[in-house]
Amino acid sequence: MGKDKAIGRNGVVGLIIPAQWDENGKVIGAAIHTDGEEVFLVAHNRMESELLSHLHLKVVVKGEIRERLDGNKLIHVKSFKTIAGEGK
Repeated sequence: MGKDKAIGRNGVVGLIIPAQWDENGKVIGAAIHTDGEEVFLVAHNRMESELLSHLHLKVVVKGEIRERLDGNKLIHVKSFKTIAGEGK
């Protein structure tokens, strides 16, 4: 059984969307959906909590991107910036 495959350290531009919910329907996970229809799941860390307070806003996210064994892309967010005038 292998680990996730590193595919780069880049910036991603996209919309923050809900990706995981608890049993009460509260959003507990996020993903970044790009204009190119790519989806990057956000790794669980402190930055994910900050992103959750900006759901449905367009952002530039910087971090390490990895491809999981199931083929989904995961980004370990190091920083992000909202794009003025976009989103909500």
